[in-house]
Amino acid sequence: MFYKILRFFIRQGLHWYISDLDAKDFDKHGLAGPSIIVSNHPNSLFDALVLAAYSPGEIRYLVRGDLFRNPIIDIVLRKLYMLPIYKKSDDPEYAVKNDFTYDACIRFLDEGKHILIFPEGRSDNLWKLRPFMNGGITMLLERAYQSDIPLQIQPYVLNYSSFRFVPKAMGINVLEAVDSTEFIEERQVKTTIVIQELRERILANMTELPFSPPELENKTKDWMRIPALLGYYSHYWFYRLWRNYIRKKTEGTIFYDSILFVALFLSYPLLVFCVSWVLGLFLGFWSGLLIFLLLPALSYCMVQYQPIKVETVVGQAKANNFEKVSR
Repeated sequence: MFYKILRFFIRQGLHWYISDLDAKDFDKHGLAGPSIIVSNHPNSLFDALVLAAYSPGEIRYLVRGDLFRNPIIDIVLRKLYMLPIYKKSDDPEYAVKNDFTYDACIRFLDEGKHILIFPEGRSDNLWKLRPFMNGGITMLLERAYQSDIPLQIQPYVLNYSSFRFVPKAMGINVLEAVDSTEFIEERQVKTTIVIQELRERILANMTELPFSPPELENKTKDWMRIPALLGYYSHYWFYRLWRNYIRKKTEGTIFYDSILFVALFLSYPLLVFCVSWVLGLFLGFWSGLLIFLLLPALSYCMVQYQPIKVETVVGQAKANNFEKVSR
């Protein structure tokens, strides 16, 4: 129940962050049985948030193990369905700890749940596919076969208009699933062939250019002009406050987009509630309720009316470099 509620609210929050999302193929597919979900990995933790919001079924996520070093953060991340994968540099006992994680994954798969893994192993804010780190997929395929779990592998392709600007446009392409049981020979899964098949399918459906939304006639959003202007004057200060703070804190990293979304996702409802409550105390309940409903509507119009900025320099990692950009 908690997972479904969290996914619902994340999905709603994304409407205020991604003004043009091409994900219509999601309505035409479902995950048939236990599955490994794989995808290209251009935008750090934001990729996992999007897939969590729109993929059917309950997903567990394999994420970098160094994030779990703090005991409190470890508890929080595990409550959010994340599982650690360690590198040799993260922990001298990385192999043993990873075995525990893979065992947990097999238990979840046996229950019909799904595991999300990014085969590239890292993210660089680039529109190209990095070499795969095959260890995670290989271990899951082999252990699933040993546990007699008929595993499906569902690949997706993610593309963004930008990793730095809001609002953004995004495309999600659902590819044909790979049935691991079709690659069993001599009582073992041909993991190398499976991974090569996945990489070829992802590459065939990727473009090394930013996602460009279709051009819309101005008249389709003309009705938003006034509420968008009101939304700008009532909200832009709040967005700019968070943007500048997180831009500074994440300078030179790939986490700007995901951390900015999470900060706005958690803090904006509190802002709306506090403003509505204070005004309700002075102006009455109905005035407070009106503000409570009006503020999100105005901010939504501001995001939807604002033009989408598409990146023009695509050959180098962005690493939150805003030196030559004024926004």
